[in-house]
Amino acid sequence: MLLRLVSVAVPFVASLFATTSRFEEAIELQRQGKSKEARKLLQAAAGDFRVTGDPLNQAKALSMASRISVSLGDYRTAILDASSAAEIWRSLKNDIGISEDLNTLGLAHLNLGNYATALSNYQEALKSDLAHGSGEGEIVRRNNIGNVYYFQGRYAEALRWYQTAMDKVNATSAEVWNPRRRQLTIANLATLYQRVGQEQTALKIYQQLAASPQAMPPSEQAQLLLNQGILYRRLGDAVKALDLYRAAQALFDREHHRDGEISALRSVGLARALDLNDLPGALQAFTAAWSLARESSNARGMVQAKLFRAEVLRRLHRLNDAESDASLAFDAARAAGMIEEQWQGLYTLGKVAEENGRSEVARDCFRAAIAAIESLRSGLLPAMRIEFLADKREVYDSMIALRLRAPGTPVAELFSWIERSHARTLVERVRPANAGEPGLDRIQSSLGPDTVLLELWMGSDMGATLWITASSAGVVRHSAASNEAITSLVTSLQNPDGGWRDSFRSLGSQLLTGVPLSRHIIVVPDGPLATVPFEVLGEPGSQALLVEKHDISYLPSAQFLRRERSPAATWLPPWSTQLLAFGDPPVGTADSFAGAEQWQRLTASADEVTGIARLLPGRSRIYLGAEARKRYLVDRGAQGAALIHFSTHAVVDIENPDRSRILLAPDSPAGPIDYLFESEVYDLDLKGVDLATLSACDTAQGKLIRGEGVEAFSRAFLAAGSAATITSLWRVPDQPTADFMKQLYYYIGQGQPKAEALRLAKMQFLKSGTLLANPRYWAAFVLNGDGWNPSRRVIPWSAIAAAAAVLLVLGSVPQWWGKRRSRRTNYGCATAAANGATVPDTLSPTNPKT
Repeated sequence: MLLRLVSVAVPFVASLFATTSRFEEAIELQRQGKSKEARKLLQAAAGDFRVTGDPLNQAKALSMASRISVSLGDYRTAILDASSAAEIWRSLKNDIGISEDLNTLGLAHLNLGNYATALSNYQEALKSDLAHGSGEGEIVRRNNIGNVYYFQGRYAEALRWYQTAMDKVNATSAEVWNPRRRQLTIANLATLYQRVGQEQTALKIYQQLAASPQAMPPSEQAQLLLNQGILYRRLGDAVKALDLYRAAQALFDREHHRDGEISALRSVGLARALDLNDLPGALQAFTAAWSLARESSNARGMVQAKLFRAEVLRRLHRLNDAESDASLAFDAARAAGMIEEQWQGLYTLGKVAEENGRSEVARDCFRAAIAAIESLRSGLLPAMRIEFLADKREVYDSMIALRLRAPGTPVAELFSWIERSHARTLVERVRPANAGEPGLDRIQSSLGPDTVLLELWMGSDMGATLWITASSAGVVRHSAASNEAITSLVTSLQNPDGGWRDSFRSLGSQLLTGVPLSRHIIVVPDGPLATVPFEVLGEPGSQALLVEKHDISYLPSAQFLRRERSPAATWLPPWSTQLLAFGDPPVGTADSFAGAEQWQRLTASADEVTGIARLLPGRSRIYLGAEARKRYLVDRGAQGAALIHFSTHAVVDIENPDRSRILLAPDSPAGPIDYLFESEVYDLDLKGVDLATLSACDTAQGKLIRGEGVEAFSRAFLAAGSAATITSLWRVPDQPTADFMKQLYYYIGQGQPKAEALRLAKMQFLKSGTLLANPRYWAAFVLNGDGWNPSRRVIPWSAIAAAAAVLLVLGSVPQWWGKRRSRRTNYGCATAAANGATVPDTLSPTNPKT
């Protein structure tokens, strides 16, 4: 018996050594970059194992061969080998093996653009992982399912799956394999944030990953470099981006990772075309990417390379070649369900048609491209929509420019296209659910008499001012001012030496010639014009500034005219709070967010707040110094106040609006300085507030996002429910600000509409005959939102007393009438009661101080 066992064992051991030798040889060949040789060896070994009746090693060999085929970009061979391996694993009832080969099948189908099949493969693999408690497999599968949705443009679904993968990563932190899977998941999240325009968030994640790359294999390190390069290019550093692309390409080439190499070549082409103006070099890179994609049957790679080739060919004026490539790319993208690539193909086809003089074809292509973009955007979570249109605004701009050039284009159509490119996320936040976008006629019905709405649009080489009144509308075309020119103009306003009048008279003529101006002007700015105070523009045909004849308010979008607000009484009872104010917070306390800011105490702040309170007839709730705490607003809300006022410091973070903040007092005497962050403002309930004023520096400034506008405090307070906000475009000294605010609130207290109250305060400065006449001191303050209505006023106690007296008199009439015949009546009591009501002294505006 023993001899028989030995005789059986010797061939088994020899076979085992031969099997191990083959696998080790294949791994070594792959390590040397000889992937095709390694695959050939494994496929031959699988055939031998089939002949010798060794299904376990046959499945192993086929599985390894299929994974190598994926890295080589040979997806069809990968599918054949992985399918065969999966069948063998099923016969062996080896669920782990099945799961891994299903994952390989998913990767191959994903790259071929077979998204439904890829999703099915990953979902089946995930079921196996869950059944057998494979935490690592579950993380990989959840990431890959997210990838399918990502490539389909279903970003909200992708985010959900990446987040569930991260949940599992956090639950398995003690596992040896966890660091690598954590980095994989974080990298996917960063890529998604990058894709939807949240670039700073993505860059921070990439930087964290780059600091600890040891857990990532070379191909994943290369992908990390590639993604970082894309970010640097978007942030304006094309040279740094190109260096990262080349490093990534070298890593991908060393690993024979064809899909990654295609992406790197594509990125090189983009940098050369768009940033370095090297169109021939870009065409060469895109052509090389297309060739690699065609060799590996990478459908997505071929589509994207064709799209970029088409755009370069268009810029080289090879229009027929450009149209051919764009058509092929669009057809392939539509067949594979690639929505992102479909709108890109349609956009290029539209531009080619426009340059060929086929305007109707161009219009249809642009309209279809915008429909695809809107479809993608509608599937995003609200927080992911903020910067989604930033790199797609040019599609809307192309449509607007095309229709502006076409004679007879209806104003209503132009209005619709321009509105779609303005403040979409903010409008959706405040608009009731299921409310459609109002057309021009509904906007006109919302305009009061003697009011004109100016909807501005700034394209790359032309601009337009669309004017709308209650009864008519029109459009005036003009040249587009560059960002740099507008920045220079606004900077000149802050120069105390003057020299601003001629330039702003010229800008007024450029934007407003041919526009019928009314007493009340509502401006919907676009792009850099959001930083321009229109009050200082010269009125065409006149030496006057607009502020001298017109009150001006600003809206992020014309649709704010249709904003539904809870009906509010025109008057407040005398016992209600009219003003909620915060001022003079302490400075110099420990502050982890101060950075380079060196806060100085605002010596005029307390006087500003108390002075405003004295000018208003209603009750005021004031928090000064150490009492100017955030919790009094966050915990208690507006407390029914019609007016909210902040007299403090503020920081505007241009790169990350969520870090913009208003300085407030520590929550406890020994605590650090506290802040009201812009992101917190959005969550406040300010639905009953008529006006929120931020008497602080730069609070109308923020990150300029194409397709959205300026992400500033003004928008945050509007989104929270305030009917209007007053903020500042630049820094104004402390004392002039305090004096200006007293002027403003005097007129508000007198019942003037908010925009008119602001105008009158500015006129006090402009006509003061002092240094304060310079717009540096008054033009910075702008009103966003409802400026055409006054704030609610407080019923004086004297009026209540008078009303009570009248009621008393009316109540005595029947008795008086009945006794009239029997005796004469004493009128003294009623007359005394009426005359006894006191009327507050009439207030005069305080004179501006020098």
